[in-house]
Amino acid sequence: MAVMKWCDEFTVDVSWLDEEHGKMFDLLNEIHAGVQAGEKHFRLHYLLDRLVSCTESHFAEEEQKMLQLGYPNYENHRLQHKVLLNEIRLLQTAYREDYVSLCSEALAHMKSWLTNHIAGMDAHLARFVKRLQDRDPNTNDPADL
Repeated sequence: MAVMKWCDEFTVDVSWLDEEHGKMFDLLNEIHAGVQAGEKHFRLHYLLDRLVSCTESHFAEEEQKMLQLGYPNYENHRLQHKVLLNEIRLLQTAYREDYVSLCSEALAHMKSWLTNHIAGMDAHLARFVKRLQDRDPNTNDPADL
C-alpha cells in the first residue's frame, strides 16, 4: 500500500511543480514499499540517495524560478526547503551509519511535511505564477525559464 497517493488535492496547476511533486511522491512510496517488504539495506540506501538527489534538484530548480520571477516570499520558502533537506540528509546519514532504521514514523513525517508544503507554500507560489501570467499573457511560461 502506498504511503502517499498523488491526487488532484495536491495539484497546484503549475506543470513544473506538479511533475516534480509527483516524482517525490513516487520515491516516498518506493521507500515505503521497500521498508514494508524488508528490502536489503543497500536498496534502501539507494532509494534514500535518490530522494535526497531528487529533493535537492527540485528545490534548486524551484528556487531559481522564484528568483527569476521576482517571487516576494522567496526567502521564507527557501528556508523551508533548507529545513526539510537537512532533515532528509540527517535521516540518510543516520540510516547509512546504522543509527536508525527507516520506519513508518519517518516516512509519515516526510509525507506530512511535503503535503503541508504543497498545500501552503507551493500553492502560494502557484497563485503568484498564475497572476503573472494573467497580467501579461505574453509572459514566458515559467516552465520555460
